[in-house]
Amino acid sequence: MSMNLTLRLLAITLISTLALSSCVSKKKFDQLMDEKNSLASSLSESQEKVKMLEEKVTSLEAEMEAEKNRLNGEIAGIKADLDATKKQLSDAKAALAAKENEIAEIKKTVKDAFGVSGDVAVQEVNGDMYVTLSEAVHYRSGSARLNRSARKAVDDLAELMKNNPNMHLLIEGHTDSDKFPADTGMDNWQLSVNRAMAVVKRLIRKGVEPARLTVAGRADTDPVAPNDSREGKAENRRTMAKPSPKTGKIFKIGN
Repeated sequence: MSMNLTLRLLAITLISTLALSSCVSKKKFDQLMDEKNSLASSLSESQEKVKMLEEKVTSLEAEMEAEKNRLNGEIAGIKADLDATKKQLSDAKAALAAKENEIAEIKKTVKDAFGVSGDVAVQEVNGDMYVTLSEAVHYRSGSARLNRSARKAVDDLAELMKNNPNMHLLIEGHTDSDKFPADTGMDNWQLSVNRAMAVVKRLIRKGVEPARLTVAGRADTDPVAPNDSREGKAENRRTMAKPSPKTGKIFKIGN
């Protein structure tokens, strides 16, 4: 009897131990499953974040490439503009050098043409060449008639023009401030044009092509001396010959 009881107690103890062990294993299993699920969820979230970041990196790389291409385009345009500007500058320097050489040649030609005459003087003031008749030669007040010395200077100018076929002249007439009587129908504008025309007509008679000559009258608007003395008025009664359009230099023909 006691033996049977002992066996029954052992069986109950074993069954209890197995049941307790089974309980502990299930709890541990459930805990592990919870941890696994948590890790799986965390992994999924990390994978989504990685995917999102990779997409952002791809987008940023595309934007950076587009910006790089845009900047490269701008740089290429700027370089092209710079090259074009450098060429324009080089061309301008070459043109300026050629113009300076041309002006120097004209100055030398003027000096050679007029420097031998006793009736004229050649001088340069602020880069402008002037051919001036001797001080004794003046227009009479109210007159556009060229005297003998002035005609000789115009004839020399005609030879200069014929030897320089690319030169065009603007002939400007000037007067003093004296006014004409109202009943004469004459004024300083007309007188200044008449003085310029007197020079032009003689140049044409001496073989200068009319197409190379232009007439202008300035009346008393551009004096070179005060009009408050006989000497100043005589100096203002003059005709100017200005090469145009290439040099803009002025050659003074008469007082």
